[in-house]
Amino acid sequence: MSATKTIIDIPLDMASNVNNGLMYKQIGIDTIHIVARYTTVQKMIDKQGLTIDKAKKNTPYSRVINKALREVKSDEKRRYKKDEFRPTVEVVQMSKGKILSNYMMIVRYTPLLMDYAREQKKAKGEYCMVIFSGLHQPTKDTKSQSIKIISKFLKRKTFKMISLDIAIDTIDNQVINYKSKDRFQERLKPYSNNGVISNGSSLYINNISDNRVSRVIYYDKYKKQMQQGQELDSSLLGWNRLELTFSSSIRSSVSFIEYVESMGLIDDLARLQELAGKLNIEPSTSYLNYQINSIMDNRYINNNMSKKRFNSFEVIKRFIQKDFRNYALF
Repeated sequence: MSATKTIIDIPLDMASNVNNGLMYKQIGIDTIHIVARYTTVQKMIDKQGLTIDKAKKNTPYSRVINKALREVKSDEKRRYKKDEFRPTVEVVQMSKGKILSNYMMIVRYTPLLMDYAREQKKAKGEYCMVIFSGLHQPTKDTKSQSIKIISKFLKRKTFKMISLDIAIDTIDNQVINYKSKDRFQERLKPYSNNGVISNGSSLYINNISDNRVSRVIYYDKYKKQMQQGQELDSSLLGWNRLELTFSSSIRSSVSFIEYVESMGLIDDLARLQELAGKLNIEPSTSYLNYQINSIMDNRYINNNMSKKRFNSFEVIKRFIQKDFRNYALF
């Protein structure tokens, strides 16, 4: 990876407070959307000995699916009202355990995908959107087996990445609510020039004049996890998260591997670091380095410690001590 632009990688023991194994100030990829031919995705899933099932309600992936389908409701051509064009959602469980990162989500027949198929002179169901989410969740047990399967999809150069969520966890004693909206808007200019939306313990910036950043959210991660039913120790009070969504059209998108090997990732990290600085967050790329290297080369997680839990604090420390990395964000 080119080093003409730098993102400082602060040593893990300096950058992170460890409360019950939670790593603060770490940058990580949380959600990835890619567009691919549905038949190719089917073949890859079959080759892994996995099965495609219909999506169910009230599952770990329900929130992600609902977000992905929002565009259907605003389709000006109203195609979603016709039975043959109703969106379909399928899931593949990659590893045991009911946590989000263990599922691959497959969405078909949305306006975005049908428009792209028409441009390519293909059938309306030719393309699907594959979603991987929950990849940066320090209090959840991410499985190395899931990462290995995800890597097979992200390394395909014909699969176009159209959206990527990158997040930073931090400790902030300031309460996030409607009262902090004005302070948040002032600090995050110019990204917040078009306004900030307050919703409970979350602050959103959705209308952004930027060709890459489509959404910024700063929210109370501790409260959100508790609302979703996860029991957390009170020592994690004040755990907040800054998350940016980077988006591009299908036509202008590249594969994940091309994105990592070009200046795309470095440019996006520079934007993230700029916003983090406005909130006095000094991020570290230790976990992100580990994520990317593990996705691009599964040998980094072919050890008993990683197999036990991909995202443990001990695994990250072990990775940092390695002398050689294929991809380094320094």
